[in-house]
Amino acid sequence: MESWLSPLYVFPFGFVLSVFLCAGWLLSTKQIFNDPKKKTEEDKELLKKLLEGFGLEIPTELQETQSPVIKTIKSP
Repeated sequence: MESWLSPLYVFPFGFVLSVFLCAGWLLSTKQIFNDPKKKTEEDKELLKKLLEGFGLEIPTELQETQSPVIKTIKSP
């Protein structure tokens, strides 16, 4: 039983465990900070380019160009 608790076995196990925890944390933060609206607009642009490239009809939803709304802050 003592042989399993030696630093020779504990260090690699701890290292692998910490690598998996860090990788999980990085993947979860990527999902949190990824802007879904930006991704949607990028997907629409890609789909429009692909449809144009193949010479297919582009739906009206993709033909509309929506400019982003910028709200200004009025100073007092």
